[in-house]
Amino acid sequence: MWICYSHERMKILGFLSVLSGALTLLTQPVWAAPAASVSAAIEQTDFVTDHKPNVAAKHYMYIYSASWCTPCRAVMPKIIAEYPEMMTNRELEVILVSCDETPEEAKKYLAHYHAPFAAVMYDSPAAHKLPGCAHDIRSIPTMIIVNARGEELFRGSGRLFANWRQYISQK
Repeated sequence: MWICYSHERMKILGFLSVLSGALTLLTQPVWAAPAASVSAAIEQTDFVTDHKPNVAAKHYMYIYSASWCTPCRAVMPKIIAEYPEMMTNRELEVILVSCDETPEEAKKYLAHYHAPFAAVMYDSPAAHKLPGCAHDIRSIPTMIIVNARGEELFRGSGRLFANWRQYISQK
């Protein structure tokens, strides 16, 4: 079950998420396996849309969203408006991770906004193949930005979308 929260509740949940993340880090091994390349995974992924992500992108943004989520619908036009700038110099490619019930709902959602990017379903095997695509999202909209190796650079509310330039320039 997905939940769309008010800004005040998101602050509380954000704190709890940070606390939970800190506890998780304490239980994970210090070493990490080498990350697979996102572009190699894209080549082998079945997307629910005809659009395929640019395999030469320097960064990838996974947007966890759904057609029934009011905050998600508020963020989507902003993403669409900035998409051409994101693709300048192959800086950032967007992949929708749909939390809708069916692929048809995800396609209809993207078509409504004339979204020019690919989509996978949250609970599909295709999403599990993409390096950096998380499967522990508790609320939407959520945004995760990874580099071409799938290493996470940012994870947070999709409402923070306007700061995407800052997130990819930090690392």
